Amino acid sequence: MTEEDFIGNVSDGENTTSPSLYSDVSPIEKGFKCLAYSLVIAFSVIGNSLIIAAFKLNINGKLRTVNNMFIVSMAAGDLLLTLGSIPERFTRILANGQWIVEGSFGIFLCKTTNYLEKLAMNVSIIHLAMVAIDRFLVVFYPYKKIITATRARQIIIIAWLASAGYCVPLFYYANLLEENGQLFCKTRHFFVNWRVWYLLFLSLLVLTLLLVVALYGAITIRLWRGTTPGRMPQTSLKSRLSARLNSRILKMVAMIVFAFYCCFLPYWIGWVFCSYYHKDVICSDAYRFVSIFLLYANSAVNPPFIHFSMIIFELAFDLFSANYAIVFLIATSRVLNAKHSMTLMQIVL
Repeated sequence: MTEEDFIGNVSDGENTTSPSLYSDVSPIEKGFKCLAYSLVIAFSVIGNSLIIAAFKLNINGKLRTVNNMFIVSMAAGDLLLTLGSIPERFTRILANGQWIVEGSFGIFLCKTTNYLEKLAMNVSIIHLAMVAIDRFLVVFYPYKKIITATRARQIIIIAWLASAGYCVPLFYYANLLEENGQLFCKTRHFFVNWRVWYLLFLSLLVLTLLLVVALYGAITIRLWRGTTPGRMPQTSLKSRLSARLNSRILKMVAMIVFAFYCCFLPYWIGWVFCSYYHKDVICSDAYRFVSIFLLYANSAVNPPFIHFSMIIFELAFDLFSANYAIVFLIATSRVLNAKHSMTLMQIVL
């Protein structure tokens, strides 16, 4: 599980026994930690459930955009991470890091917890990249529908299936280990090639981060310049409203991406330095708890940004529809008036 990602002094591909993250924690400190995780669960479950419900119950379809499809799938991943992994945090805190469920069911829970955690992380990373790609295509090629709703659904299914397949080794190798009369849930101890798996995962993280930064950098420059490659600047009402809508959605998506990396980077840094290069400061108990907590807290941080993004999108859509309807009515009335004038002239003549 996540504590194991921060264990140093690893030799020959197996973990050495390390002190528990919660072994010397006072009851008051345990209470505050449990309270913190309780708040994360409450905000994450309520917030992400509302996001999924709002998308599913959106009768008029205004929220059923490609961008929102990716975001809703991310919300499902956050909900999976919250319900599949955070309850195990409480048992670790209260039982001083030990695994409390024995037997076959305990092994199944150990495997499932490890598997669901990394599955949800992979899904979030892939979806962040897809959101960035979608925003890039919308801004740079506004007159082409490259990622349709059907393609978005296919991409989401592939992302989930690929992540599920990639994390199978964690489910297979995770098992219970008894050390000094205490029971622990371990993965690396039984996974000989864990360094290769982790290196591939870290490569995915770095490449995704570079891709997201590059795409949003290009989008920012494009919106700042305010011109579409190969076209003259657009001054029509439709173009202005579309540009304003893209700008607002981009800001909300950028906030989601920024929050994601702020919450995940400390964990990934600890992963690298405690798995490959042991550093006492980063591998300390305090850093481990904060970085792991931030990892889970991201599931509760995302919903407010997403809700605000959806509200802005719906308001902008209504504004766009209303203004476009007004322009249509004005144009229609002018055409009718022109026809009426021509009819009168014909009668007079």
